[in-house]
Amino acid sequence: MLEQIFENKLLLSGLVIATIILLRVLLSLLFSRITRWSKQDRRRRINTVHNFSNLVIVIGLVAVWVSELREFALSIAAFSVAIVLALRELVQSLVGKLYQANMRSFQVGDWIMVGEHFGEVIDSDWLSTTLLEIDPHGLGSGYTGITLYIPNNVFFTKPVKNLNFMRRYIEHTFSITRENKGGNPFAAKAFLQERIREHSEAFHDVAVRYCQMIEHRTGVELVGTDAKISFTTNELGHDVVTITLFCPREEAHEIEQRVTEDFYNFWHSGPQEVTTEAAATNTGNES
Repeated sequence: MLEQIFENKLLLSGLVIATIILLRVLLSLLFSRITRWSKQDRRRRINTVHNFSNLVIVIGLVAVWVSELREFALSIAAFSVAIVLALRELVQSLVGKLYQANMRSFQVGDWIMVGEHFGEVIDSDWLSTTLLEIDPHGLGSGYTGITLYIPNNVFFTKPVKNLNFMRRYIEHTFSITRENKGGNPFAAKAFLQERIREHSEAFHDVAVRYCQMIEHRTGVELVGTDAKISFTTNELGHDVVTITLFCPREEAHEIEQRVTEDFYNFWHSGPQEVTTEAAATNTGNES
């Protein structure tokens, strides 16, 4: 009979539970009749008996069903591994979304660069992020008309650059190459600085405030609102002037064309003539 009881695990489980509950009831009655303890002490000890009996019930049931639980755990582990392997990309995308939300690296409407892809975030869900592609070398709006769907697991393998602060104003750098036919190229530096200052006068005050805001929020020191001009030569021995200026994105291309025109006018019309003409234009505008 005992052998049958031990083989029948349901019956054995019921016996274990009934025995422990019976002991718990007996101990609770015993503690409640001890008058030398205060009412609070009796409640505390009875509560301890209840908690301990529940723990013993769990341990007893685990001991009875240990072999079945082991097989069940192995089955669950094998099933979990299969599920993870089958849905690996999905799980990685979900975790990638949680990672991005925790980092707060971007939100809908921001301009970001993920790896080599650059665009405006127009949608972001648990599985993917949708970008409206922007040409990183284009000026103005720069939209290419291509929509990118990036799985969120990419955020683990590629850096995410938030370029939202450069959405209105950018540090625009361009170069002008001129064949050296004599003359000191640095003679054009002061003239170019003056012309760039004139082209930037309309937005200079706003650019100063926006530049200070970007530096304050990002902790990065920008080139500043004053144009930087440097002169080099290429492998052919031609003069190369490189200009970096902080300006509105929409006006960057137009300013580049104006400065390029000023540079060539300086050399083809003669430095003195161009300088005199610019001074006369300024005088006329002031009048």
